[in-house]
Amino acid sequence: MKPDLKTLESWQLDDAARLKALLLAREPKISQAEFGLQFDIGSQGMVWQYVAGRRPLNIKAATAFARGLAVPVDAFSPTIAAQIAEASRSVAGMDMPEAQPVTDDDDLAPPSVPIELVSLHLQAGIDGIETVPLYEENGQHHVPRQWLEENDLSPRALLAIKIKGDSMQPMMYEGDIVVINTKDKARKAGGVFAMNYNGQAVIKRLVYQRREWFLASENPAFRPEPCKGADCFVIGRIVRFDARNFKDRL
Repeated sequence: MKPDLKTLESWQLDDAARLKALLLAREPKISQAEFGLQFDIGSQGMVWQYVAGRRPLNIKAATAFARGLAVPVDAFSPTIAAQIAEASRSVAGMDMPEAQPVTDDDDLAPPSVPIELVSLHLQAGIDGIETVPLYEENGQHHVPRQWLEENDLSPRALLAIKIKGDSMQPMMYEGDIVVINTKDKARKAGGVFAMNYNGQAVIKRLVYQRREWFLASENPAFRPEPCKGADCFVIGRIVRFDARNFKDRL
């Protein structure tokens, strides 16, 4: 469900305003995308929601922001700082159960791992992305844990988006979900990539011909487009796609 600005209480909006000011004043400067990735908060879109007062802070997010800003939690949220202190006092007074041994048993690990399902907001000529979670899908797409391990992929480097249009048919249909590895931006002939093409997010196959790169579609009705200069940036390589549109396939 999409957070509603009206549901936030006044103290939560005050927290967001203080947090935004601290983030803007932070030295050295860092983008919201880098901040979210480095301090395990999430995508740029997730960081933006917290500082814009669109998503209420919780203890986990507040402690991550505090670590990244090198300030105590009460510098931006006295209320959450008090909640943390109360939780610490409660834990200190509890009779803790006997510690259990750590296990490497894969059977105890969850079979799937959530990654962010987002829409991409891009600008022509700018090599950067802004993400906004797709709340109608709860902002998440689950992928098999075994697949992540076998391919040595970090969930924090992955984004999931929905296919739009029919240029990649019959391989991918509108509504299918693709997973982007944002850490893999090296161009490779024949690879399928998410691209910023003139400010539009497109999924295309990279083709190298006559010493030039082209964006090719699977649908023969679409002609290849040249990929050069500031008009064409790699967002990341497509490492997985999950079919969702069965109506057009059958």
